[in-house]
Amino acid sequence: MMSLGCRGLILMLLVAMSPNSVWAEGLGDPASQKPPEKKVDLYLSGHAMGFFPQDKDLTVGGAGVPRTDIRGTFGAGIKFEAYPWFTNKILGGEIEAFGLGGSVRAPRITSGSGTTQAQGNLIAVNTMYNVMLRYPGEMVQPYIGVGGGTSIGVLYDALIQHGNLALTGTSGDMAFAYQFLGGIKAFVTKRLFVFGEYKYFGTKYSFDSEGASHSKVKLDFQTHIVSGGIGWSF
Repeated sequence: MMSLGCRGLILMLLVAMSPNSVWAEGLGDPASQKPPEKKVDLYLSGHAMGFFPQDKDLTVGGAGVPRTDIRGTFGAGIKFEAYPWFTNKILGGEIEAFGLGGSVRAPRITSGSGTTQAQGNLIAVNTMYNVMLRYPGEMVQPYIGVGGGTSIGVLYDALIQHGNLALTGTSGDMAFAYQFLGGIKAFVTKRLFVFGEYKYFGTKYSFDSEGASHSKVKLDFQTHIVSGGIGWSF
């Protein structure tokens, strides 16, 4: 007759080998275990940019300054993106901040109404909130977006004149800004990516001028921006 110890050992082996046993479920099959899927895809990135302003209106007291030439130099920025699970990680939001530097020029012209001229340097610091639409590929992610926000424009070393109205020195303004953008991300590793982007950005500044009527100097600033950068996926 089998001893009590042997029967106990056989019973333990049968329980351990059973596919429905608690012990077997506790150990699990490593091949069948998958990491939990992220509920939100998060991206942080920085970029450098070049921009190409359009020669739009510069006015002093409502009168246009002819042959205005707006030139760009360089810019840089940082942005944070989030794509939540309830949009299938296709539709998301982005917050970005970037700065641009440039200049405003118009030749000196003397006529019966007086002298008209413009020169000065412009810095624009922008905070934008974008709605983004993308293809969530593993290696390549094209995307488009549209956004609005605020732009702080600082015009310094300025000499803008039309007749007896003038703006000299430094002046600043905060204005509403808008943009349309599109680009593509390419993942170098599972987390690290590079990207290229185009955007069309616009805003309108209204600077205080000197002179008897304290009229406004207004600048319609619109520019094409091309940027490239590097980022990290969390």
